[in-house]
Amino acid sequence: MRDRIVADFMAGVGWGVMGYVIAVFIIFLVIIGMVVVGHQTTTGYLEKIQFQRGRKQKLTQALRDAKQGLADLRETQMFITRQLEGVADYSLGAAGGDLITGTGKPAARRAAMAHHTVVDVLLAEKLLSSEDLMKAENYKLQSKSPYAIDEILSLLGYVSPDVIQRIKRRYPNLS
Repeated sequence: MRDRIVADFMAGVGWGVMGYVIAVFIIFLVIIGMVVVGHQTTTGYLEKIQFQRGRKQKLTQALRDAKQGLADLRETQMFITRQLEGVADYSLGAAGGDLITGTGKPAARRAAMAHHTVVDVLLAEKLLSSEDLMKAENYKLQSKSPYAIDEILSLLGYVSPDVIQRIKRRYPNLS
């Protein structure tokens, strides 16, 4: 009888240990499965992130191209406007343009020579509004920025840096 109780006990312990081994093995398989699924999910997210980064780069380049195109169009507009003003000044004999003697300068050229700063040209050619200039000046005062006002206008996005450089090349005597 005693042998029978010991045998039953040993059989129960044997199945108990075997049960623990099976339970540990199942838990191990579940953990491995979770790691594999987590890796696949992470890989999927990384691919999506890379795709979105590429898309962002393309959109950023498209924005730069559009800004450059806009700056080119504004420059063309300024050029044509100056030509129209010159034609109007000469054809009407306005503001010192003498049609008979050919002396004197048209008003548009005298106005351009009257500008002392890049900001004056930007305002005169309507590339900058006085409201935007006031905002930039307020920013300069509040931030105590060491930058010139034309650089602040560029940094704040009110005027393209290309437009400022073109104006400086066109009017080299501006301050």
